[in-house]
Amino acid sequence: MFTPMCHSDDNGVVLADLYDIYQTVQSFCGGISDGISHVSGISKINTVVTAVGTAAAGGALYAGIKKSEKDEKIADLSKRICDVGGCDPDKVEAMTEQEFFDTVLPLLVEMIATGEEDKINQMTKLKREQTAEIEKSKRLGHWRTGLLAGTVGTNVASAIISGLNKNQSDLIQQISACNAAVNKLSDTYKSAIANGVSPIENPVMQQFQNTINNCGNLNIADVEKIEKRMGIVMGASIAGVVIGAVGTGTSIAANTDAVRNDNTESGKKKEKTLNTVSNIAAGANVITGGVETGFNVSLIVLTKNLMRTAQLCEDELW
Repeated sequence: MFTPMCHSDDNGVVLADLYDIYQTVQSFCGGISDGISHVSGISKINTVVTAVGTAAAGGALYAGIKKSEKDEKIADLSKRICDVGGCDPDKVEAMTEQEFFDTVLPLLVEMIATGEEDKINQMTKLKREQTAEIEKSKRLGHWRTGLLAGTVGTNVASAIISGLNKNQSDLIQQISACNAAVNKLSDTYKSAIANGVSPIENPVMQQFQNTINNCGNLNIADVEKIEKRMGIVMGASIAGVVIGAVGTGTSIAANTDAVRNDNTESGKKKEKTLNTVSNIAAGANVITGGVETGFNVSLIVLTKNLMRTAQLCEDELW
């Protein structure tokens, strides 16, 4: 705080006017950094949330790809088993080990009678390997489902966070009022100089000049950028919720025994389609999560620069 100094009645009136405007600047420009700090904190929280969601989506995609590889290996093992024993590969995959032995028992008896024990051993080994691969495939399917469900949760949280903070009208109004007060201070300052008020004889003029220099750089356009980027994050999050829900549903369906054990042509096609949709959903959520995280990081950078400008102004005012 300071009081105006003067060397003539006219100068005293001018300086008093400047001081009144300066107090208005203090009122309107003080505290802007608090609003910006809130936005920055929200952006940091949302960055963590979306980064977790992106990682979950990446994990779901990885699990889905590995599951597809296991399913291909299971189908190949069915073919190899039946190449040895002459059975139907479309039926072997759905069998438990006990069902397998019960079904092929007549064939095994015939093999023993003809001295083909090696074939029996080979088929047994292949079936056990297939059973293990089926369990791995199911486990990967469960992981994919869980991770996709996780992306739904993180995207819901991100959509709420960004949606609640998208509207920055209060901050825009405060910066607008601050800019108007600084402009008025600047115009009055210039008028005082033109009318002979000397900055040398009135050192308080330097304080006014410093305030004009440091408080005249707050830009409403930067806050509008914050609103737009929050809107993009919210939109990507909503898309992620929808995509994640679709992926979770298809992943659950693809991993049921009814779908897995339907080895008709239509059944195989259905299972493959469900797995493909789930994997595409996981991949899509990697992209949406990347967009959300990227824009949240850009918000942190933008608010950091805006905060620096606001703090320079407030340091000059108090």
